[in-house]
Formats: sequence, C-alpha cells, structure tokens
Amino acid sequence: MGRFFSLAAAAFAVAVLPLHADAQTRDVSGKVTQAVVGTPIADVTVSIVGQQVGVRTNERGEFRMRVPSGEVVLLARQLGFKRQTIRLGPTENTANFVLEKDVLQLEGVTVTGAATTVDRRVAATAVASVSSLELNRVPARSIESNLAGKVAGARIFENSGAPGGGAQVQIRGATSVLGQGDPLYVVDGVIVSNAGVSSGASAITRAGGTVGSNQDQVVNRLADLNPNDIESVEVLKSAAATAIYGSRATNGVVVITTKKGSAGQPKWNVTQRVGTQQLMRSLGHRQYATLTDVLPFVGGPVGEAAARAACTPNCTNYDWQGQLYGRTDPSYETLISSSGGSGNTRYFASLNDRQESGIMINTGARRTGGRINLDQTLGSKLTASMGLDVTRNFLQRGIGNNNNAGVSPTYVFGYTPAIIDLNTKLANGRYPNMPFYGGGVGIANPFEVIRDIQSDESVFRQAGNIRLNYTALSTARHSVQISSLTGVDRFQQEGVQYSPNYLQFEPADGFLGTAGQNNVSSLQTNAGLNAVWTWTPANKLVTSFTTSVGGTYERQKQEIYRIRGRGLLPTRRIAANAQDIATEDTRTEFRDQSYYVNEQVLLLDEKLALNVGFRADRSSANGDRGMFYLFPKYSGSYRFVKPLTDKIDEVKFRGAWGQSGNRPRYGDRDILYADGGLIGGQNSLVSNGLLGNTGIKPEVMNELEFGMDAQLFGSRVGVEVTRYQRKITDLLLTFPLPPSSGLGNQIINGGQLSVLGTEGVLSLVPIRRGNFEWTSRIIYNANVQYTNDIPVPAFPVPGSFGAAYGRNRITPNLRSTYIWSNAPLGANGAVRDTITGDANPIHTTTFNNDFTWKRFTFSALLDWRAGGFVSNMTNNLWDEGKQSRDYDEAAPTSMLPGSRPCGATETLGLCRFNTFNAGDTRVYMQNASYVKLREITINYQAPDSWAQKIPGGKSLRFNLSGRNLALFSDYWGFDPEFNNFGNTNFNRFIDLAPFPPSRQFFFSVDVGF
Repeated sequence: MGRFFSLAAAAFAVAVLPLHADAQTRDVSGKVTQAVVGTPIADVTVSIVGQQVGVRTNERGEFRMRVPSGEVVLLARQLGFKRQTIRLGPTENTANFVLEKDVLQLEGVTVTGAATTVDRRVAATAVASVSSLELNRVPARSIESNLAGKVAGARIFENSGAPGGGAQVQIRGATSVLGQGDPLYVVDGVIVSNAGVSSGASAITRAGGTVGSNQDQVVNRLADLNPNDIESVEVLKSAAATAIYGSRATNGVVVITTKKGSAGQPKWNVTQRVGTQQLMRSLGHRQYATLTDVLPFVGGPVGEAAARAACTPNCTNYDWQGQLYGRTDPSYETLISSSGGSGNTRYFASLNDRQESGIMINTGARRTGGRINLDQTLGSKLTASMGLDVTRNFLQRGIGNNNNAGVSPTYVFGYTPAIIDLNTKLANGRYPNMPFYGGGVGIANPFEVIRDIQSDESVFRQAGNIRLNYTALSTARHSVQISSLTGVDRFQQEGVQYSPNYLQFEPADGFLGTAGQNNVSSLQTNAGLNAVWTWTPANKLVTSFTTSVGGTYERQKQEIYRIRGRGLLPTRRIAANAQDIATEDTRTEFRDQSYYVNEQVLLLDEKLALNVGFRADRSSANGDRGMFYLFPKYSGSYRFVKPLTDKIDEVKFRGAWGQSGNRPRYGDRDILYADGGLIGGQNSLVSNGLLGNTGIKPEVMNELEFGMDAQLFGSRVGVEVTRYQRKITDLLLTFPLPPSSGLGNQIINGGQLSVLGTEGVLSLVPIRRGNFEWTSRIIYNANVQYTNDIPVPAFPVPGSFGAAYGRNRITPNLRSTYIWSNAPLGANGAVRDTITGDANPIHTTTFNNDFTWKRFTFSALLDWRAGGFVSNMTNNLWDEGKQSRDYDEAAPTSMLPGSRPCGATETLGLCRFNTFNAGDTRVYMQNASYVKLREITINYQAPDSWAQKIPGGKSLRFNLSGRNLALFSDYWGFDPEFNNFGNTNFNRFIDLAPFPPSRQFFFSVDVGF
C-alpha cells in the first residue's frame, strides 16, 4: 500500500511544481432560467470549463461561486437540458444562463476516471445513461427491472416472478465460463455487493445441495437499494470505459449516483402509492369431462378412489393456478424526501417503506429504509460529502423452480388432474392430501405446503461513504484537486426454513420435519486517493488537459453459515435439536490494490477529444499476489459541427480500445486439502480433488469499439451506432489432471472467447406542435458469441441437467451460446449430443415513447425479442404428467423434420413426450421470441391551485402506471425470460416450474411542500 501512495505523491508533485500559485480570486453570481418560459432551474451545476467541480443553483436558479482572476469560461449543465457556456472578462462578475430543454437526452456527462468526467457530446466511448425520471416512471421490484429496455447493449432478465426481485444484467454477452458474470456496481463511488445467496429453500424442496442451491429463487442484493433515491445511472460497457476499474470490470460497470441537496429553503416531497397485481399468464390445465376420461391419469388406487368420489360421473375442473396464484391484495409504498441547505451546508434525506404482496398465498416482500446525503463546504478550498443508507428487506418468496420433494406447485400441478378441491380444509382442520401421482410421500398438496411452511429471508444492510475534496490550486489556467473517498457496504442476511412434520411429503427422506437456519455476513470496504490537474489555456487549439493519478484499496469479506436439521419433535423448529444435522461453513475474502494514471485532452474548441490511461491491479486472488497486472485504454473522438448542411447539427466519430479484467475466484490459487471426516474417531485431512494454481491470473478482455453519433434537424433527431469486437483471453478453465496424480482438476488460464456486436439508438421528436410533443427512442442490440480456442477438451458448461434437457458447451470455433442436447441427427438417425438451438436472440429492440399534452404525460415501453431458444422443461414435465393444456389436441405427422412420426392414436402432448423419450430434445427447445408491454404510465401535473389546498402544498401530481401488462408470444410457458439457475454466465435458458409472472398496477399521489 505504501508503494502506491509514494508513487501518487511523486506524480502529484511533478504535476504541480511548474505551476505558479497565483490564487487571486473574485466572486461571480448569476441565475439560470429555462428558455421560452423563463422559470428558474434548480440544481444546475455551474463550473469553470474543464474543471471537475462546481456549485449548484438554489431553488430560485441562483448561484454564487469563486473563480480565479482574469478571463474565465463558465459552463452550466443539468441532465435534461442543453449545456451553455459564457465567457467572462477579468472585470465581469455576473453570468446569467438560459438553458434549452434536451428532449432527446443527448447531453450530460460520462465517467472517464475515478475522479474525472467529460461531457457526453465529446465522449469517445458509447454512453448509456438513464435519468431518475426515466428510471422511476413505473415501480419495479429492483433497479435491474427499472433499467430493462432502457440501456443499449444490456440484456436484463427477471429470473422468476417471485416478489422482492431477483434479476440479471448481462452487458454485451457472456465474458467468462467460470468467473464472475455480473457487472460491477458502484454507488456514489463505492463498490457495493450484488451477491445472490440462497436462504436455504432447498432444505425443503431438495432441489440440489443439502442446505442451499442456486435453484432457490435467489435474490441478488441490488434489490436492497431504493430506486427513488437515484439521480442517474450510467452503464460503462466498453473496455476503454471500464478499464478504470481494472480486474473487476470485464462484465461492465453500473455507476449509480444518488440525489444531493441544493441551497435554498427546505423542500419536502411525499409520495403515496397503492397497487395490485395479478397472474399475467397461466399455463392452463388439461380438462376432463367424465370419470372415464380421467381414470387413466390418476396414478394408482388412492387417486382412483378420489376421482370416483369427485366425478359422479361428470368432473368439475378446478383452476388450481388461479386459486394459488390469484392473490390480488393491495401493495403499498410510501416515500418521503427532503432537500435543502443554507450557507455552506446542503442535504438530501429520504425514508421509504415498500410493501409488495405476492400473487401466491403467503408470499410478499417489504423493504424499509432511509438515506441521508450531506455536502459541506469548509472554507474556500475544502468540501466534504457524506452519505449513509440503511435498509431492511424482508422477503417471503414461496416455492418455485426445480424440486425433488413434490412441493413446487407448478411442478406438482403438471402431474395431477385438477378435479378435486385442494383449497378447502377438512373437518379435522387439515387440508386434504394430494391423492394423485401415487398419493404417497413423493408428492404433497401445494395449498397446504405454501400455507404451513416458513421460508423467510431477512436482510439488514448499511452502506456509507465519506468524500473529501481539496482545491490545492485554482488560477485562471490551472486547477489541482485532491480527493479521497472511503466507503463501506455491509449486509447481514438471515434465512429461516421450516417444514412441519405432518406435511404429506415429509416422511420421504425418513425424517419427519425439517428446519434450517442460514446466516450470511458480508463486508466490503473501499478507499481511494486521487489527484487531478486541469490546464485550460486560453486558445481554441487547446481547450484543456486533465491529468489524474490515484489508487484504491478494496476488501470484500463474506461468511456463510448454514445448519439444516431433519427429524423434529412436534412443535420444535430448531435445527440443532433434530435427529439428522447437516452444516456448512464458508468464508471468502479478497484484498485488491490498484493505482492508475489517466490523461484527458480536449482540442480544437472541444471538437477533438483524446483519452489515454491505464490501471494496474494486484489481488489476493492472483497466484502472484505481489504482481500488478496492467489494463490500458485509448480512445478518441472528433465532432463535425454543421457539416455539409444546416440540417445536420453535429456528427461525431469515435473509436476506442481497452483492456479490463476478471480476477480469479476465491481459492483457485490455494486449495490443497479437504476435510476427510472422522477416521478412527479422529479428524483427518485429505488431498482436495481441485489442485490450487500458484500461477493463476485474471482473465483479460481486449475490446475494440467504433461508433458514430449525430444530431439532426435542430436536435430533433439523434442517432447512435456502435460496433464492437471483444476478445477475452486467459480464461479460467478446469483442466483435468492425470488419474495417476490422485487429484481431479486444476483451474488454469487459457483459451479465448469473442463477441461481435452492434448497438443502435434512434431518438427523435416526430411531433412538436403547440402544447403537444411526442418523443421516441428505439434501442437495438445484436451480437454473436464464439469460443475461439481452448487448451482443454470441449466440455459442457457446469450448472444444467445434461444432454437430456440441453446446456451450453464450450467447443472451439463454434458459438458459445449454442444449445447442445440429444437429437436423432447421427448416422441412420442415431441419437447423439449435438447442436439443437441457439440461446442467443437474433436481436432485442425496445420502443420507448413519451407523449406530452398540456399537463398530461403518457409513456409506454415495448420490448421485442426476436429469436433465441429456451429449454422448456415445464412443458416437458406437464406432458410427462399428461396434464398440459393442449395435450388432447391433434398431433401433426411428426413434431420436427427428422423426428419419429406421431402414432395414429397419439395426441399432441403424447407425441411431444414420446418424441422426447425417443431421444429428441428438440421438441422442447422452443422459440423464445416475444413482444412485451413492459411499462405504461399516465401522469397528470395538477395546477398549483390544487396543491395549495393542501396545507403547505406547492405541487401535486397524479400517476397511474402498470408493469408487464401484456406478453405476446407463442412460447408455451409462463415467460421465456425466466431461468431455473438464477444468475449464470451460460445455461441461461432453462425454464423449470418457475414462480409465475404478474402484471402490476399502481396509482400514486405526489405532493411537494
């Protein structure tokens, strides 16, 4: 650590020695108003051109700042408005700005370094930014869902419909087979955890693992953040943009900035929201008219007796899915925020309480939290900022996905005819046992299971940061800023599982009653020191040079302890008192250190932008912990203003190349021994099957990006086009060791993945007439992903159900997104493991339209996915259980070209399953194309006179909105986005009995005081 700070100090000294410390200053004041209407604009940042810090306007649009003596150029900017500059002479002390609305959001700033930004219009890499207004148009379970369809280059999936969140963001394709696959999340400069840790539901479902599994509808921790506290989200995609985060940035970086206060009278805002939800799409159920129709499918004598009692002789068909997933209880959200400031102090504070009712009985989520952000100016050179966020998140997500206990409802329904009432208690106070599918301990009544089990997850999270900024030098031409940032992110997660001993399925494992306790403790700390020197010469040739140096120290520690007990005495819920006990104790810790140097140059009146820099990282996860790995970047752009014709406002061409990394996993370098259990009554150690590798190092992504941005017709049309090529080398791979070694495998570096893709954004204002305005944005994404070469034999990606249901396979010179599974495509129709589809869509395109008329605003977001396949195991198990809704429809001649012919007496469902059973999985590899109405909202800004009827009221707004209102698709299942295995780099296409999706409706009243 000391070596880095010595280097940083030396670099800073070199930077400032040649400068003359002429620090004479003067005060400048002014006002910022909106063009046409003349109303003041609050929270506008006013700064000296080229410098990284400035002041903000108060609620009256006024500002006052201290500037160097001599001529200066001031810049005013705010997200949603076009920037403006004013040149002030040495004797001028007033600057009044008039800003035009940036309807297409073509301007703003983008992150270029740990302590530097640049205007978006000169950015040399593709930029994706989402404002607070766009992010929060419609409430969502988590921030990822708020971002869905709004970021070019990002595919965002919800893993299930369970309340509380659980989603994945994948930027420009998968970049690792074994390594980390999620983006890096940075909140107010602090790297925060987005870990997804099971709370132990598999102790009940027995889906996989003894005490926890990634099949447990896992929630990732971004769900703990309150989206309403966010000012903006910026997604860094290319390696040239993410290189500033070094060996943790291959998967992209999501930079989240929360709201700040501004000088002026305190402003209060209160939002009360009420909503409801309903099942968006049902799987349906096979219908039975008479006892004769149903008897072949009851599964044994117990089921036959139940069928004879229910069908006399006509059957009543129950809507089990509608009953179990038909809950429409109201959801609530209360938001209170306040901001203001006086003198040198500014603050933003908020409280939130969100209660989401799940569509399944006995499910829901509640997030309660508070945030405070303080900004303090200490004298003329020092500023301090502090942020604190505290959240409690409580979730009851029920049961979904795979299970081996007969308790997952969608799984159970697929094997049982819906001809009896399972949702009414018997005279003894119990619900009836499930009589079908054998009627024994291998199955259960989902209505009783969901009501009587306990499956809770409780998270307490605290995050905070302190930033200090010192102006070491400020003259008309030179500025030197020194800043430090310290941050912490901590959460404690508790999962409680309990299944009482009287439930039908409990005797199946030989023990009555199950209890589980799952505790997770995570602590992340960040520290950084930065120095930025900005030189702004007074000529059009050179606008500014910005040199920044600095470094970071980061630590991430996580501890997981689980205990599961089977065989409980009546009334006992504690695992430690059980007959059979299983435990798990896992600890991981990373320590990372870095330093960086970055140079940012603006030339030719801000037409030419150049950026060059590098970051050097070392980590405790690397084989050589003392070695720094270098991640360089280069980028440039040139703006042509009014070229050829006045119809073209501006065209910018940009190009970038950079490297970023993905560090090894915890333990890849160290594993030597394993617990051998008790031998002769004594504990023992044995050789681990996985041999540690002291030469392991980060994966490296090399990315080349080219693009063009244009503004046309008086900024009524914006065009962005980007083409990128990624090559990921030094992959983390499993290398099989010779059996003679007595060991199994070793993690090595080797091989290459590549991604070739295109992104496009078209923003336009088709109509602007009087009080009516229509703005539209279309975002297009497409890529193909390849495995170029690997130093090991081709292998299936871990985390799937094998060739019988499909998985990705890492095979040289083929697409890594291909699905490999069994099909009769060998010689003479022999079944072999072969390519049966591509999980990657041809493209995804979103259409975002906003219509404004007087005080009304209407917005809609439509999401279109074209192509890509999903392994629909839900359809497979419903066909196996003979309960699929279309089971009795007429079968075609054959299900697929080259597959077995359908028999003369086979129905559609029977032929599908028999085709699969004959070794052809293609019948369940289904096209996942869809069009989804993801968001819709109607907003009314009431007249001020209405607000003034509320004591102290100044503004009033009403909002009616909906999420996931409609899905148009030929896909057989609930939703082709869902994935049984949660957040994974590959195998993101397995649909197996998930918690179904819901459409959500909200009505909000927002009052400003």
